[in-house]
Amino acid sequence: MNDIQNNKELIERHNRHDLVTREECEQILKKILDEQGVVGELKEYEIVPELSTIGYLGEYFHLHLRYLKAGETELTRLRLFIKSKPYQNPDMSDFIERSGMLKKEATLYQKLLNELRKLTPNIWCAQCYLVKPDLFVMQNIVDLGYEPLQDSSVFLNKQQICSILKGLASMHACSVGYEQIHNIKIGEQLKDVLYEVTVNPKVVWYTAGIKATLAVALKHPHYQSEPLQQFIKNNLPSILDTVYDMVNPSSKYSNVFCHRDVWGGNVFFAKERPYEKGAAFVDFQLCRYSPAAIDVLMTLYMNIKPSERKQIEKECHAIYYQQFCEELSLMSLEPKEFMTFEAFEQSLKDLALFGALYNCIAATILRVPGDYLRDMKLNRPDDFHRYTNVDRTDEVLELVKIDADFRDYMLECIDDMMELVLKDYFYKE
Repeated sequence: MNDIQNNKELIERHNRHDLVTREECEQILKKILDEQGVVGELKEYEIVPELSTIGYLGEYFHLHLRYLKAGETELTRLRLFIKSKPYQNPDMSDFIERSGMLKKEATLYQKLLNELRKLTPNIWCAQCYLVKPDLFVMQNIVDLGYEPLQDSSVFLNKQQICSILKGLASMHACSVGYEQIHNIKIGEQLKDVLYEVTVNPKVVWYTAGIKATLAVALKHPHYQSEPLQQFIKNNLPSILDTVYDMVNPSSKYSNVFCHRDVWGGNVFFAKERPYEKGAAFVDFQLCRYSPAAIDVLMTLYMNIKPSERKQIEKECHAIYYQQFCEELSLMSLEPKEFMTFEAFEQSLKDLALFGALYNCIAATILRVPGDYLRDMKLNRPDDFHRYTNVDRTDEVLELVKIDADFRDYMLECIDDMMELVLKDYFYKE
């Protein structure tokens, strides 16, 4: 009863008395039962807030359906998941509206993801059953046998990384299969949907991250010589600008449908045999059509420390490619016609700066100490907005001074990036 009361109060605060109507619930149930080949009648439904998750780019609810199957006397229960605009945060709701993120994700579920899911028995995302302008309803990934990380801020181990790469390989292969079946390129079909919303010079979240990264690089003890200081000030910014093109569809390498937001908070692992099965993913608002290496690099750079990544990355590349090939073979497609292992490895080298730079930027959000940003968001919302969407340089430099763990990680990430930059720069020179 408390959940129902909380739900009523929340909807009233939104001034939204029906996130999902009874008629829409009946439509959803019919789709689900048609897939099972059975008939049933909706008896009850209720919408309950997801209280354990604090949404930044959305608000989350559970939709409970109770229905009676034909020929049965006891009700069957089903739980679905609702993602809506973050109405409790007007500034963020306005940002989501202007950026089109929720609309982008809902459109992808409606026009692509459901179709891709049909091409493999492996579950790498939930199926969507209803799309509205401000929300969508989909399967509850937990009820499909998957579970999130208990702490999404922790670094992952090799088994978890490999599970993620298997899930990505399944998704990427499904996009290749989809293109072959329909004789179409996803990048062309959905070019108005698969636009860039983060790695863009007009996106302040990203440019504020670059500014903070450059500031830390200038303070890094390894780069205090005058030539390197001048290099960071005068040459590094334009080199980092080359990443803008890396995330776009490639004319050199085969492109696939990429998730582009693969960090611990968006990944679910199978409850049974978690490391044999591929992971499943949520939050598809940052998706692009680009080389598979973009997702693989993001996975390896953002979820494991640089020193540990270097020890396992070759093995991880091979595991990803093996799964990619197995998926395409199940579709009676020849993997090497779409991407050879040699081309895949070369793309990882050519695009590595994306992974290294994005990790530096993401670290200023994901790797800050403890509840630093959570406290700022709750108690100093103006400062939180400034940190995330205006300028975070002073705060990041202060954290580097006072927190040893954050400092060590940021310096290691800068080293990771500078190793790539200096090698390429002086080689070309």
